[in-house]
Order: sequence, then structure tokens, then C-alpha cells
Amino acid sequence: MRPSLQQLETFYWIARLGGFHAAARHLHLTQPTISARIQELEDILGLKLFERGGHRAVITPVGRDVLVQAEKMLRLSDDMEQISKRRNPMRGLLRLGANESTAMSGLIELLGRLKAQYPDLRIELTIDVGANLSRKLNARELDIAILSDPVSAPHVVDVAIGHVDLAWVASTQTVLNEQALHPAGMAALPVVAMPSPTTICNVVMEWFRAAGHEPENLSICNSMVMMIKLVVAGHAIAVLPRAVVDAEIKSGIIRTLKVKPPLNPLMYYVSYLRQEPGLADGTLVTMAREVLQQSGLLLPLTLPLSP
Repeated sequence: MRPSLQQLETFYWIARLGGFHAAARHLHLTQPTISARIQELEDILGLKLFERGGHRAVITPVGRDVLVQAEKMLRLSDDMEQISKRRNPMRGLLRLGANESTAMSGLIELLGRLKAQYPDLRIELTIDVGANLSRKLNARELDIAILSDPVSAPHVVDVAIGHVDLAWVASTQTVLNEQALHPAGMAALPVVAMPSPTTICNVVMEWFRAAGHEPENLSICNSMVMMIKLVVAGHAIAVLPRAVVDAEIKSGIIRTLKVKPPLNPLMYYVSYLRQEPGLADGTLVTMAREVLQQSGLLLPLTLPLSP
């Protein structure tokens, strides 16, 4: 008996996402179904692919070898499936996704350049968080997306285009102890963040947890525009891309906080479907990089990370 594509796809996503629960959610399957597929695959191969324990599934050394071959088989299967579906999105409909930071920065300029260079192009625009954009790309519901922290299937190409400078920000009317701008001193402060599993939420939680603390007064908001309003009104502090609140900083209603440890810049990507001939030449990737750097959102890739 040979492994099925369903078994290999399940194996790939468990290895990619680090757990059976995560893969079940991603594939919209029950965990017993996921477990059964992996058991069948291990029986067929006569190999143990994962060490199971806790909330994560750790891939074994031989499992890593199998993963390399599984990725090749999934990619080949996808290539064959797409032969009859190939089209050039730059001559028809381009399904473009972007996160909110991009939408608030250079997206309008990018759309203008696209229409000028490709006058016959129609654009279907999706603004969403990176996790959802990745999911839609993997499901081929988008052609291309601008996002951070993509979690991509083998048929999606991720191209790093720059860093985004993040900062803790507060209203200039908010009185803070400047000597206590560290995880222990800020744990009790009101903090607003986007919902999990967004990148900004992950950044906030990891910043506190790396120092052994949890934010004690955390509010969730799914709109970056509303988050900025909450910060301006003094209701909370937040981690936001510095460029997104540049106008508020310059007008003196928001200030950046000099926290310790500092926040590392966030990597930004353009991710697109591998089979799309209109995207593979990199023109749109280059255009997005140039526009977002000119908008001030992106910093060059050569920027060193903070220690």
C-alpha cells in the first residue's frame, strides 16, 4: 500500500504547525481523523514520524526526511492540478489581500500603480489579519497577499520585502513611571492588542512572557484604527507599527515608550500562488516593496535586529 495525498497533507500540516490540534483546525477535520491518518501513514512506512507529548508533536529525525519528500509530492500534485487552471491575473481579476497596517500606509498608492501599469486589471481586495490571509492563500481564495508571519502551503511562495518598526505607544496625557517601562512594571497597565493569533498579539504576549510575566489588564480589539483611538483617549497602551501612528506622534497626541527590552522589527512578506505566471516574475513584489518603503512602513531588509 502507498501513502495517500490526504495522509501526506495531514503529515505536512502537523509538522508545519507543530501539533495535531493545530492541523485539525487548519484542515477543518476532527483530531481523531488527523490521528488516524498519521497512524495509517506510520504503519504504511513502518516509521515513527512524531514524538507525541504535551501540546506539541515533535517530528522525529526520520520524519524530517519524510517531510522533504512529502513536500515534493504535494507540490507535484498541485502543479498537475493547476495545469488546466492557469491564467494570468494581471490581465483579468487579481485577488489581492493585505493586512491593516498595509491598508493604512501605502495600499492606495500601490493600487494606483497597478492600475496604471495594468489598465485591464480588476482587483478584488481583502483586508484581514495575516493568519486569515495565509489561510485564504493556502485555499487559493487569494492570488497574492502582503502580510507578516505567513504560514504557507508548498504551493505558496513567500518573499521577504522588509522590516516594520514596532513601538509601544501611549497617549501623551497618560502618566507613566519612566523607570518602570519593562515587563514587570507594565504588566498591570491597561493594554489593548489585536486578537490571537495575530502577529501584534503574539509580539505583546511574547514580550511579557520572555520576562516571566503576563499582561494583567489586556483588552482585545480587532480594528487597528480603533486601537489607535483607544490609545489617543488614554484608555490603554499598545504595540503598533510606528509608521501607522506617525501622524499622531508628530501632532503630539501619542508618544512612543522607551521600553526594555526593545521590540524587534517585524518581518514583512509578499506571498503569492506559485503557479500564477503573472506573479512569478516578481514585478508586483518589487512594486509593493518600493511603495511600502516610500510610505515609511517598511525598513530595508539589511536593518539589524535589536539585541
